[in-house]
Parts: sequence; C-alpha cells; structure tokens
Amino acid sequence: MENKLILYIAMSLDGYIAEKDGGIGFLDETPGPSSDLGYEEFYSSLRAMILGGKTYRQIKTELSPEQWPYEGMPCYVCTRRQHPNDPNVQFTSLPPGRRLLELIFREHSGAVWLVGGGEMVRCFMDENLIDEYYIYVMPAVLGDGIPLFPAGFPKAALTLKSCKSIGEIVELVYQRGTPRC
Repeated sequence: MENKLILYIAMSLDGYIAEKDGGIGFLDETPGPSSDLGYEEFYSSLRAMILGGKTYRQIKTELSPEQWPYEGMPCYVCTRRQHPNDPNVQFTSLPPGRRLLELIFREHSGAVWLVGGGEMVRCFMDENLIDEYYIYVMPAVLGDGIPLFPAGFPKAALTLKSCKSIGEIVELVYQRGTPRC
C-alpha cells in the first residue's frame, strides 16, 4: 500500500474553513444531497490521522464531547500543550512535518489524513509533503474567518485530478506535482 498524506477538508466559497470563533455551522447549513460526499469510502481507506491541537480541542469540547468520533483509528495530535490522558490519541511534540510523517508511516503504512486548520496545512506544505488535496467548496460566503490558506503559504504546483459538483457542493481533487523521496 502506497504511503500518502491526504488533506480532506471543506471550505466556504471565499476560502474559510471556519468562522472567526472557530464555528463550522456553515457546513451543516449547506443544501444538497444526503450522500456523505465519499467520506465513508475515504475514511475506510485510512491508516492514521494527524490533527492539530486546536482541532483536537474543538472536537473534544464542541463537536463530539460525548464520544470520540474516530474510535479505533490511530490519531496523532501535534501540540505543545499538556493534555489529560486520552486513550484515543497519541500526543506528540514533534513539529508537523517530515519527521512526524516518517514516524507515522513506519507504524501505519498507507493513507494518512491531515485533519486540522491552516497552520497544520502550512507546516506540511512547507516541506511539500501533502500528496493529495480533497477540497470541498461549500456554497456559503462567510466574509471573514479562518482561511484554509492564510497569507504566507508556500507556492505549490498541483495537478487537477478531478472536479465535480455534488448538489450545491464542488469537489476539487488535486495531487502534488513531484514525488516525495
């Protein structure tokens, strides 16, 4: 099985992954088909996940405080903060990047999902480590918020693999142009 890092994320038409306060209600407000946008198939192909500390805390406190939604999936949380013991995740102080990805691939070869915000994405893009980008463009304009690609992102040459509409949502799939060593 091929090792690859996949960014699978939704954003508003104007490029925001969340509102200024971190809210993602616009994702639930999107009219469209009842399909899961391929999420179940995507999730079943994964071997591990990488989350940023902010995303982990949002999941634990707001999105799914009762039960961890990724039960049984190896989850690595990049954070400098101390967290209480959580059997569902492995906290790491390794910076997001090549060393962390190599560690994960040694333990879980195959597809790894990069979950998290623009800061995490930037760290992996800085080292040209994201192999595939699944970006779902939602039919909402937020006007302000947390951008997927904040200012200062590195340039990246991507190749479009596919583009399709799913109801009111657009799925864009890109791949990195050059292979990782």
